[in-house]
Amino acid sequence: MGAKKRILWVDYAKCVGIIAVVTGHAINNVSGKSLDVAYNAIYWWHMPLFFMMGGFFLKQISPTSEGWAYLLGHRIKPLIKAYFLNGVILIILSHFFRQQSWDYTLLYFARLIYGGSTLNNYLSVFWYMTTYAIAIFLTTLLISYVKKAWLQFAVAIAIFFLGIQLQDMTFFGNESFPWDAQIALLAVFWMLLGYHVFKLFTKISWKYKVIYAVFGLSFFVFLIYLYAEGELDFVLWLKSSTIHTGLQAFFIPPLLCLVVFIGSEMIERAGGFLPLKFIGQNTDIIMFYHRAAFDITTLSAFMDHWYFRIIIGLAAPILLAWVIQWFKNNHFWHRIRIQD
Repeated sequence: MGAKKRILWVDYAKCVGIIAVVTGHAINNVSGKSLDVAYNAIYWWHMPLFFMMGGFFLKQISPTSEGWAYLLGHRIKPLIKAYFLNGVILIILSHFFRQQSWDYTLLYFARLIYGGSTLNNYLSVFWYMTTYAIAIFLTTLLISYVKKAWLQFAVAIAIFFLGIQLQDMTFFGNESFPWDAQIALLAVFWMLLGYHVFKLFTKISWKYKVIYAVFGLSFFVFLIYLYAEGELDFVLWLKSSTIHTGLQAFFIPPLLCLVVFIGSEMIERAGGFLPLKFIGQNTDIIMFYHRAAFDITTLSAFMDHWYFRIIIGLAAPILLAWVIQWFKNNHFWHRIRIQD
């Protein structure tokens, strides 16, 4: 059987999302009102976008050993393996590149196990992987054991607002929950929404999509204006569980994500763009390694600026992804795999 055909607009949407992730991290803690506005505007939608796309290809499972083997072995296990494998690699890289003590490094291995908002520097985005895995697990169970869509949403909305309430609570005295598990409660709603939106997306007339995109983009610009003028207090920092307010977090991210999906389909209809496709197909590597790549900019005072961090944060992991793909496609690599 041939490889399953990829849906290009999904790759383009992932590309837009990962560029937003890198940009948000690059401009973090950089002074300036315009960058502060841009930072918060990015955070209104970029991580919900990935959670929504996580719901696109979810499958119901049967209440059998085969169903549970698919969920735990095929969906959850690879995420956890990637989390710990890349986490260990980056902790070791951080130890030598940042000249950290072994006491700090050993403690970081322990923090990797607890995860969530305890992770910083190279691993600051790793909260997403564990939260994503928990949300995949919960949302799969929801669509498998609750058959009616309206009831699925009733459950998802209830646990969404439970997650909102948990942002001000501690976990046995700790400020953060292990694996940022409370954020997974919000992610279940976005993931379920993505699961159902994906089924309907191709059935919607392109004319209506364009109309929505125009109004949705105008709405985004209006929100940015309100925030810049101090008339909107909307913050969605998921890792630190800082959310103002629950209703805004419920309505605004899905509305903006839909604009990204339509814009991505527009790119596909325009003929596509190969580099964007490649970036969209390798978002995991960029997500894992862009923070480490930022340190390259500190080697020279000339490059130690946020715009160079964006360039390096994208270019270095993309080069790594290209090298990995080249080895996978190389006949020598195939011969090694055959011998093994």
